Amino acid sequence: MSLTEAQLIELYDDKCLHDNLMMYCRAADRMDIEGIKATYWPDSTDDHGGYVGSGHGWAEAVEQYRDRIHSCSHHTSNVLCEVDGNRAKRESMFLCVVAFKEQDVSFFHGGRYRDLCEKRDGVWKVLRRTCIWDWSDVRKANTDWSISGVPEMSYWGARYPHDPIYQDWSSPATARPAHQDTCR
Repeated sequence: MSLTEAQLIELYDDKCLHDNLMMYCRAADRMDIEGIKATYWPDSTDDHGGYVGSGHGWAEAVEQYRDRIHSCSHHTSNVLCEVDGNRAKRESMFLCVVAFKEQDVSFFHGGRYRDLCEKRDGVWKVLRRTCIWDWSDVRKANTDWSISGVPEMSYWGARYPHDPIYQDWSSPATARPAHQDTCR
């Protein structure tokens, strides 16, 4: 079976739209403000409920959480893209887990991103995002790493640019102390 040029372009566009979403999640989880901005067009809008404004403004608003949380983990799935020329509707589901410092709670919330994306000069980015909230759950933190066998000194996540994901991949990642930057 051989694919037509139109089918190949559609596959490529879907891949680029998916990569854009994954780059957003990585940047949001690592507090990489410029990385978040890179997933939005400069004239984009974002409605996260508590924040309504530009996409780049949302990236800057994320900064307010830097000192309030230990970590953030987006889990995104069920990505559906409907490409129509240089525009695409993209729906995706997310589960986001946020470990807060002061209250010592874990905040679980789920919902969907309703994105209108646009391709300019061959690059896909978010033009309009609406965050649709489906549920939330807050629980008292219970961090007992002994159950998993993960040692206190390990490859712990951190914020940009210190997270192992940003290190040179041709050499081993640097071990990090458990309670540094974003981990508890």
